Amino acid sequence: MSNVLVNFRLNHDHPVRVKWLATDGVPGDGYKAQITAVRLAGHTLEMDASAILEQSAPDPAGGIGAYLVTFNGMVGFADDHPDRKHVEKLTDSEIEYDLAFVHEDDGRVAVENEDYRILERPNAMAHKISGRTPTNA
Repeated sequence: MSNVLVNFRLNHDHPVRVKWLATDGVPGDGYKAQITAVRLAGHTLEMDASAILEQSAPDPAGGIGAYLVTFNGMVGFADDHPDRKHVEKLTDSEIEYDLAFVHEDDGRVAVENEDYRILERPNAMAHKISGRTPTNA
């Protein structure tokens, strides 16, 4: 059995730009940005909370309440993974993604257009690693 590894990323030169409205915390201090799904050409890949590492930081050019979000993650898909046939078709592809902000204390999910507004949401990239990596040899 083998894994195909896929790198999902949104680089700092094209981040998500967010205007934060909630008063019970901010991204990186009270709320954690979370990529919950990746969308490839008509198919959605659900992401585990630990699959992708999200980074959020104040946006100095955006004024009060402005934040930037980027992410990077390497996800393995085994031969028997239900999404494997969709991942096999990848090379370097632009992808869409679902972004949530989860409160670190109680798990509450921030509500878009109430707790925050997304000002810019650029597409991210997916890159399938060309070789297969054995899980156990």
